[in-house]
Amino acid sequence: MPVPRNVLLWLNNQILNRENLMKIRKVLVVLMGLCGLLPLIGMASEATDAVLEVAATRMSTVVRVNGQNVPVIYVGQADGCDSVAIQHAADRYEHFRVCDNRVIPRNTVSPSWTEEDGGRAVLAAVVSNSILYGEASQTDSNGYLISARTLGGLRNDCRNVEVIISYDGDLVDRALKSVCGKSR
Repeated sequence: MPVPRNVLLWLNNQILNRENLMKIRKVLVVLMGLCGLLPLIGMASEATDAVLEVAATRMSTVVRVNGQNVPVIYVGQADGCDSVAIQHAADRYEHFRVCDNRVIPRNTVSPSWTEEDGGRAVLAAVVSNSILYGEASQTDSNGYLISARTLGGLRNDCRNVEVIISYDGDLVDRALKSVCGKSR
C-alpha cells in the first residue's frame, strides 16, 4: 500500500527540523571524537578560515594550522574565483579556489616550471616591470603565468618583490626577493 505524499512530507519535516539536525550533529561529533577524528575538525576550520581570509585580502600570510606555521599564498584569479595555496613543505602545496565565499579544494599537483624555453627571459621581464609599475604578469611559452608585485622596501634603492608562478591557477612556485640598485 503506497504512503500518501503528505505523510512523507510530514515525516521528512520531522526528521530534518533544526532541533533534530542539532542532535544528529552532536552525535556525529561524539562519534568522531571516539574515533580520534576530532582534531581534524579544528584543522579543517583553521585552514578554511585562513584560505577565506587570504582570498578576501588578496595578501599572502602565515597562519598556524594543526600546530605548525604555514604560508597561505594568494595565487590570483582563475576562472572567476580566487586561487589560494597552503604550503605544507618546501615544494608541497594544497590548492584551493574560493568562489562566492566557498572554499573548494582542488586536489591537484602542479607541474614543475623550468627556466628553459625562454622562461628565464619572461621571469626577468616580469620582475623588471613589477619594479617599474608595481606589478606585472606574463604567460610563458609553456602556459605558466608568471606574476610579480613589489611589496615596498626598507631602503629607497631596494624593492621587495613577490614572484608567483602558476599553472591553470595552481601555485607552482613562489619567491620573495629583495632587488636593489635597479632603476625604476
